[in-house]
Amino acid sequence: MRVSPTRLAIAGAVAVIIIVGSVGGFALARSHGSSGSTATNAPPSPVGASPTPTSPASSSSPTASTPQGPPVTDARGVYIHYYLFWSAQHWRDRLGANYPTNASPPPLPGAMDGSGCNPSVNYSGAQIVDVPSEGLYDQDQGAGFDTHIAAAVKAGISGFLVSWIGTGTTGQAPEQFGYNQRLDLLVQRVDAYNAAHQSHFRLGLAFASFGDYSRPADQIINDLDYFRSRYAADPAFADAYSSKPLVMWLDSRKYVVDTVRQVSAAEQPHLYLVGDETSASWPRDAAYLDASSYYWSSENPATNSRAQREVDALGSEVRGAGKRWFAPFIAGYNRQLSGGSCVPRNGLSTLRSIWSTNLTSRPDGWFGISWNEFVENTYLQPSVAYGTTYLDEVARLVKAWRAGA
Repeated sequence: MRVSPTRLAIAGAVAVIIIVGSVGGFALARSHGSSGSTATNAPPSPVGASPTPTSPASSSSPTASTPQGPPVTDARGVYIHYYLFWSAQHWRDRLGANYPTNASPPPLPGAMDGSGCNPSVNYSGAQIVDVPSEGLYDQDQGAGFDTHIAAAVKAGISGFLVSWIGTGTTGQAPEQFGYNQRLDLLVQRVDAYNAAHQSHFRLGLAFASFGDYSRPADQIINDLDYFRSRYAADPAFADAYSSKPLVMWLDSRKYVVDTVRQVSAAEQPHLYLVGDETSASWPRDAAYLDASSYYWSSENPATNSRAQREVDALGSEVRGAGKRWFAPFIAGYNRQLSGGSCVPRNGLSTLRSIWSTNLTSRPDGWFGISWNEFVENTYLQPSVAYGTTYLDEVARLVKAWRAGA
């Protein structure tokens, strides 16, 4: 539930943050993905996977800007938005005190009707109705990363767009902030997976706003400076579109233009900066961005007759500026348990329809929404309710698109 803005001291700096939930003593607002961002300060346990990854810190430097790794030649990229808030505590908060979190296999916390709407819960206090088929993974420990990477590779996914925000200060470190810890673990696991499988699974950054669109430019720049000083040379962030790491700035259009301008001036020389724009906002921000997508998690072509025209118009404007366009796609959306709306999945119909609709915009790549957003019910990862149904269909669509079908 949203409350009034509260100031939180983070590593000696003060940031204005709108609180919508609190986990582990830290609270952040949510915008894209509404599972309630969490952060914990306890250092994570070793991942315990082989081969032992090299820490990104040992291979990156503050001036490095080009990821060093195997060449990436397939520019028909498909990335999936990937969230880092699933700690053990966060699962408990979202499932309620009555849910048996240690049960194996995990029971369904609730249900939706055949369309994917009208949810009901089986356990009092539950805020979600489905859980991963693998169980309640703890991203503080790195558990689940290897499983997710392998499943995405099998489906033909190019990489994850990792939702992340830093503390906004200089001198950040992984152990100081939950999101920093989890990002570090994920990068290590991607590097380890690629080394063990001769694979080219990639990461991009989905730099998050979490509802604070008045965040000062210097805090955003501090975060992105930390990101690139630690990871810009890491092969996990190589991509086919640029020699620079791919960074989508979620909600870029919601900031004042001076903030966009300042961040661009500081970071665009070092990062491939992808906006989160609409056809109305793109003319304002085009000069400050390398490309654009649109995090349209509630797109509903069945009820919005303008959806195709809106996506086509944005794609045309972006390409007309000589820049790349990444189309979104979803399988459905449902926030009815928290008073929101529903875009029914209707089996595979919505996923197929949105893919077909947005394909007419002639995208340079796709950004799927999402791997693991269980509150907004946009998740594509294998789950207890759906199994691998949606990931299997994404694999089919991606294969056909790359083949030119």
